[in-house]
Amino acid sequence: MTHFKSVATTVALVLYATLGQTEPLSPIDHIAVAPDIAINDNGDIAVMWVDRSPELSGDHSGHDRHLSYTDLYVAISKDGGNTFETPAKVNHDDGVVWGQSVSRPRIVGATDGTWHISYAANEIHPDMDKPALTSHYTRSKDGGITFDAPRRVSTLTNSDLSDMIHGGFTSAAAFQTITSANDGSLHLFWVDTRHMSPEESTGALYSAVSRDGGATFDADREIFAANVCPCCQLMATTSAGADVLVSMRDVSDDGYRQATVTRIGPDGKITHDRVDVGTAPWQIEGCPLKPTAVAVKDDAVFTAVYSGGEEEPGVFFSSSTDGGKSFARAVPTHAHALVSDAPTVAVNDSHALVAWHGKTEGPRRVFYRMYDLAGAPVGDVQSVDSGPGHASSPVAVTLPNGQFRIAWEQDDRIHTSALPSSPIEIEVGLR
Repeated sequence: MTHFKSVATTVALVLYATLGQTEPLSPIDHIAVAPDIAINDNGDIAVMWVDRSPELSGDHSGHDRHLSYTDLYVAISKDGGNTFETPAKVNHDDGVVWGQSVSRPRIVGATDGTWHISYAANEIHPDMDKPALTSHYTRSKDGGITFDAPRRVSTLTNSDLSDMIHGGFTSAAAFQTITSANDGSLHLFWVDTRHMSPEESTGALYSAVSRDGGATFDADREIFAANVCPCCQLMATTSAGADVLVSMRDVSDDGYRQATVTRIGPDGKITHDRVDVGTAPWQIEGCPLKPTAVAVKDDAVFTAVYSGGEEEPGVFFSSSTDGGKSFARAVPTHAHALVSDAPTVAVNDSHALVAWHGKTEGPRRVFYRMYDLAGAPVGDVQSVDSGPGHASSPVAVTLPNGQFRIAWEQDDRIHTSALPSSPIEIEVGLR
């Protein structure tokens, strides 16, 4: 069995809302899952997660397991992650957030210090008295102390697809993501079912854009009408020139679900349409529930994704040196691991970092590896010193000093750790 060095130290251990005593609403009570992490131009770090609503009551035993009754919390650090302030609840109404590790709410920091959040929400259709999923947005302009009343940004359609969609939803606008550009624009994306039918069961890609810091949004608009994997979460980032890169799984007519990246210019026009990131073809009946992580630095674009079409399925890394027009053949991040899944990617001025949860022996752990900006691996696979218990679902962000910070879920709590900016620092630290 291959041995891996463990060099990162968890510096801010338990981040979670104290929920007190309440009757369980699921087999596990008081869980905190689906972390996300972001940084704003002030250097403040936000860690966000999904947690159980302590106030929600009533008997929901008759609902499908796809329904979610959870809340959203954010904790802010103003000292580089050494300490975190008291967590703040994001949603105003209890238990309306539809969030889990495969469809997690997303947070980004803007140039003016504002925190912007997108998440899917449970609603009851006013005319059909059935559940619907819609994409919502909120923001905090006071450093994460309070959040605006959430607003729906997706159109609540009149179609009834409850016989088709798991959970009996009349429609769904979920698996969303959000990104903020240097020109001040804000871009929300989600997978939409409004064009779905028994003959066309794939999702559509929809977007809503704000040009005034989230005060108002344009009407949602269609990017792709079909062939979007309906249950694979989207991810997005922006270039220095305010181009938006959106990752998704494209569904072919013969059932292949390839990880792709689409580049959209500031004018909203598609520059590069669904470019394959270089994994082996993966034909699968149904959604793999796997997002494609994406990061950008100048003309370099980096992706990390779980691929089931490879001889050894697992997390694969790929890079583009031409702004996303083409990608090199994807390579495994953790060859011969028993498990590697749920990747995240971040980039600084010299290296891209890929982190994932994996298993070699014992419990599942968080691993990471670095690559240079040409996409070549630098250094060995490392593991985060996360202590006992199963660790999973990492997310990563780049700090102003070039260091990386990750957050992950473990034992129903959210943990965070600092990682070095380059493998050179790892070698020095071990001397």
